[in-house]
Amino acid sequence: MDRGFRVLIIGCGEIGSRHLQAVSCLSEVREIEVVDPRPEAIGIGKKRLQEMRRVQGGSPKVRWLSRLEEASPGGDLCIVATQARGRCQLVQETAQILGYSNFILEKIVGQSVQELEDLAQFCVNQDLSIWVNLKSRAYPIHQRIKKILKPDEPILFSTVGGNHGLANNGIHAADLFAFYDGSERIQEAASSIDPVLHPSKRGSGLFDLSGTLIGRTERGGRFVLSYAGDHLLSEQISITTRSYRCIVDHNERWAVESNAASGWIWRPAPVDGELLVSQMTREFALDILTQGRCALPTLRESLVAHRFILEAVKPHFNRLLGKEVALCPVT
Repeated sequence: MDRGFRVLIIGCGEIGSRHLQAVSCLSEVREIEVVDPRPEAIGIGKKRLQEMRRVQGGSPKVRWLSRLEEASPGGDLCIVATQARGRCQLVQETAQILGYSNFILEKIVGQSVQELEDLAQFCVNQDLSIWVNLKSRAYPIHQRIKKILKPDEPILFSTVGGNHGLANNGIHAADLFAFYDGSERIQEAASSIDPVLHPSKRGSGLFDLSGTLIGRTERGGRFVLSYAGDHLLSEQISITTRSYRCIVDHNERWAVESNAASGWIWRPAPVDGELLVSQMTREFALDILTQGRCALPTLRESLVAHRFILEAVKPHFNRLLGKEVALCPVT
């Protein structure tokens, strides 16, 4: 029998094809199965895989499938990069039908808190290990800042940007705040949402919001999330405590910091390492396959951010859609 791991990727669009690029670089992986019923998505995957082969040389065997039922059972890692609608049920079916127990899921994992909590309980019952691709907390700069911060000092954390992304982009900021603060829940303190539904480019009937959400925690942390609806400027993240402060722009790979000990003089902070999905998934997947863990938050850990975002935006979707929705139309 050939040695090596088998990886299943469900969904091969813009994000799924980047996961494919990452996993295809791992010499430890002998076979990758890609499931997507859309010919255009398979085309994206094949194109991006070819790009990696030109650079990397050899790669694992890849099987292109249109239905989950065609996939082989008993693989080692499943990456789910479909839209949020139906994703929680898809994970359960994959575990039950094919026997997968290790998963990386794209965010937003599901469109309601209830289906996320149901999946978390299913995870416990079936002894699954699920991580969510909220990768900001794994960036070297945030790992470094986390070690600098004093646990007893409350955090003032803000993210301000464009691209009307309170849900799909805001989930990253909320998880990053949860990573720093350490609380099990972010309570909504206030909101000011623009009266506009911003259509998502990821599919019909999907939207996002612009405006501001404010949260707080029992540890004294304060969280401000603000996205404009009229520009696309990248996010600026600010982290402040009594003894330390830092401003970070991931897209520009730029950061400055200061602290009380140096008289609050600003100095550059290092923004090192690979930040792209096509690079970071390589490390996450390898760690899961060889060590059974990785730097991503688990599904249970990600519930802190998901619960805050979904509970905060749902009333505004109800108002703007003119009806009560059970599922937030986000992906």
